[in-house]
Amino acid sequence: MHRFRNLWVVAILIVVGALALSRLAPGRSTPAPVKSAGPDTSIVQVGGGDQAEDAFVAWPGGNGAVPAVVVVQEWWGLNAQIRDVARRLALQGYLVIVPDLYHGKVPTDPMEAHELSRALDDKEALATLEAAAGWLRAQSRAAKSRVGVMGFCMGGGLALGLGLQDPGIAATVMFYGRPESDPEVLGKLKGALQAHFGEQDQGIPDKAIEGFRTALQKAGRPAEIYVYPGAGHAFMHEGQDSYRPDAARQAWARTLSFLQKYLRS
Repeated sequence: MHRFRNLWVVAILIVVGALALSRLAPGRSTPAPVKSAGPDTSIVQVGGGDQAEDAFVAWPGGNGAVPAVVVVQEWWGLNAQIRDVARRLALQGYLVIVPDLYHGKVPTDPMEAHELSRALDDKEALATLEAAAGWLRAQSRAAKSRVGVMGFCMGGGLALGLGLQDPGIAATVMFYGRPESDPEVLGKLKGALQAHFGEQDQGIPDKAIEGFRTALQKAGRPAEIYVYPGAGHAFMHEGQDSYRPDAARQAWARTLSFLQKYLRS
């Protein structure tokens, strides 16, 4: 009995080994799934002299003229997540630039991010964003096309600032950025505005959002303002505990529709 049992064990081992070798043999391996190519990207410089800054660029496919978007970082800097936002827009047919407002620093600790955001000079940051918009307008693919701006958190407030400062910005999208409550300031806005906020955002309470709505109405500047139930601050940021996929999908769909309307039509 022991002899026959040992023979069965040897036979099983031979079969298993043969199967393993067949999987490794040339011509029998299962090919890995082919990933679709993403947009081309590059690093460029915007501005000049002491004000020159690096910027990440995502290029859309094709060769025709396209609309363009300046994307403004969160307090986390020019990290992988904000680069992915640029790539996603490029896949939708936009030429996208993301200036590096932290001069190469990419914090991962909230305290460091907080300190870097506090040290950021808004006037200098807006000058860099203006230079980025100018770079887009100088590109042959975006020449004579409309330019928009989109920002998140700290970048949301700066996006609004660029929309107020640059009359050539046709569309501004701000995600949980600091609202403006002065109708006289908002009266300078020439392009369209869309804003997204989380209902549970402790830093931007309902009172601030309603003040924003009221000021826009007084300024005669209609805008799309959305508040997402169950979402807090940074609900668009994948990988963070704050991420809310349902709110993020809805906000992204609204954003693409808004950009389509004001940058393409």
